[in-house]
Amino acid sequence: MDTFDALMNAARCPEPYEPGEELWNDPHISKGMLQAHLSPDTDAASYQPEKIRAICAYLTREMGLKKGERAVDLGCGPGLYCSLLAREGLRMVGIDRSENSIRYAKEHDKDTAYFVADYLEPFGMDQFDAALMVSQDYGVLCPDNRKKLLGNIRKALRPAGRFAFDVCSRAAFQKRRKEADVKWYAADAGFWRPHKHFVLEKTIFYPDISALCDLVVVADPLGIKAYRIYQTFFTPESICAELEENGFHTEAVLSNLYGEQYEADSQMIGIICRKA
Repeated sequence: MDTFDALMNAARCPEPYEPGEELWNDPHISKGMLQAHLSPDTDAASYQPEKIRAICAYLTREMGLKKGERAVDLGCGPGLYCSLLAREGLRMVGIDRSENSIRYAKEHDKDTAYFVADYLEPFGMDQFDAALMVSQDYGVLCPDNRKKLLGNIRKALRPAGRFAFDVCSRAAFQKRRKEADVKWYAADAGFWRPHKHFVLEKTIFYPDISALCDLVVVADPLGIKAYRIYQTFFTPESICAELEENGFHTEAVLSNLYGEQYEADSQMIGIICRKA
């Protein structure tokens, strides 16, 4: 009965942004996450290499970044953006919570300063000409933490410093609702565990706040754990208003961070804004 109660509790609908189990530094899961970041065949963790190159080229040009200027990549993962931008002469800093990803980044990029840190904690004062956050990491955060993050970025940027990031659009929210499904399966080994385990996956929608939770419940002989991965969806108006409220002026609204024009059915919104 205790196991049944634990399973029911793990599979329940959480309050919006209610934390789940730790993902980033789980000894097994973090290895799979690093592999996903490095895979050239999917956008699941990091964008594919051609998109990464296009993003770096576009942002360098549109943000007016010059050799010798400093930029910080928030949620840098294994350093895919930092390494490219450092080769172009920028002085890069990478921040990520994943010890595994930062270890990889340090081994493969000696030109960037990498740190295992939480960007919800202050990371500098008037130190950077630009900041970037790619792969919709911004929308993972609850409203209070988004406000905290923008405050930290604003403090870390020099006067008129720029911040580039992307978020999921409301069109993407509607697409996810139409495609939602529940999956359950047993595996001998896989992304979630190195041994036999059972997985339940489902998506919980919060239409009042345009957010969702990808809930993954994993059961194995050691117990039952619930992983909760949130995403918030925006309109150009809602994200621009949030930025204005927190001391940023929006300079560009795009369909992505490599410069395509925003359309009503765009699945993403790319933003370039300036510290006001």
